[in-house]
Amino acid sequence: METSRLSDAGANGRASDAPTRPGNLAFLLHAANARMTDHLDRAAAEIGLRDMRDWLVLAALADGEQANQLELSRIVCVDKSTLISVLDRLERQRLVTRTVAPTDRRVRIPRITAAGRRAHAKFAVARDAAEAHAFDGVPDAQRKLVLSLLARFAEREIAGA
Repeated sequence: METSRLSDAGANGRASDAPTRPGNLAFLLHAANARMTDHLDRAAAEIGLRDMRDWLVLAALADGEQANQLELSRIVCVDKSTLISVLDRLERQRLVTRTVAPTDRRVRIPRITAAGRRAHAKFAVARDAAEAHAFDGVPDAQRKLVLSLLARFAEREIAGA
C-alpha cells in the first residue's frame, strides 16, 4: 500500500488508522501545519526573524492585542517559557518593548515598535504568497470553508485539554 496516497483503503475495504488517511484530522492538521511552517520559517529568516513564532507574536501585537505575556502566550498558542524567549529576541532586535503593568509590577505588557510593524508587514507578503500557493487551484468557496472550519477548530478547547 502506498503511504503517500490519502484515499487508499485497508485490505477489508475500510480506512485504517494509518496516519495518512483523510479522516485522520490530527495527522492532516499536523502535516498541513508542518509544511506551512517550514515555508514560513524560511521566509521569516529572510527578513531577520528567527522563525514563524516571531511573526505570530508581532502579528498579535500589530492587531492591537493589549495583553500581558501570559495572555499573549495563549493568543499565539505557545507556552510561556517559549514566548519569553521569543520576546527577549524581539526586544533585542528592537521589534517589541515590554513595560510594567500599572496594576502589578510583576506583569509585563509587550508592545510592537515601528520597526516591528515594518517586519510584520514584510512577513505578511510572504505569508500571503504561501497561503495563495497552498490554495492554488482550490475554488474560492472551498478555501473559505476550510478557513472557516479551521477558525472554529482553533477557537475550541479540545476535550480533556
